[in-house]
Amino acid sequence: MKLTFLLSFVFMTATLFASTKCDNTYSSASYALNHTKKSISSKNFDHQKYYAYKALEALEKVKNQIEVCGCDKAMDPILDGIENLEKASDPKDFEMGRYYTKKAFGDIQTLISQLDIYTQGIEQTFDSSNFSIDQDSSEEKALLSELAAIKSQKIKLAEEQARLLERQKAIEKQINRTGS
Repeated sequence: MKLTFLLSFVFMTATLFASTKCDNTYSSASYALNHTKKSISSKNFDHQKYYAYKALEALEKVKNQIEVCGCDKAMDPILDGIENLEKASDPKDFEMGRYYTKKAFGDIQTLISQLDIYTQGIEQTFDSSNFSIDQDSSEEKALLSELAAIKSQKIKLAEEQARLLERQKAIEKQINRTGS
């Protein structure tokens, strides 16, 4: 019983640490995504530029927060998104602004996916071998086996999410080529 409690406590602590470490980054990225959506759906040129600018501010905040979070793989979509939102916040015309805002929207979606994959990776670093337990107990063996299966399933899900993200990018590129 003590082992079950100990394993549960350590797992919850590791999960909490992983999620709180990136909470502010997630929040700012969600804010940027929200304003990017508003920019895309705007029918007024000034509103489109305004929301693109607000999204740009939020994405620049994400860039500063990513150091605390530690997800280095998210830096590329952040920089791409900033570049596209700079162009969208001061475009030549309405259509050009919408084009760059849509590109930034994809970058921010990639960013959020990278943050998801990263936080799952932190949770996966929990290693039950750090605990000394009596291996003679069948209950303890079953718990360790179940924990290993859960960790394996999380890794598979993270890999599948990465594959789906790449497929989404390819489809979006194909749509952009056929729509242009």
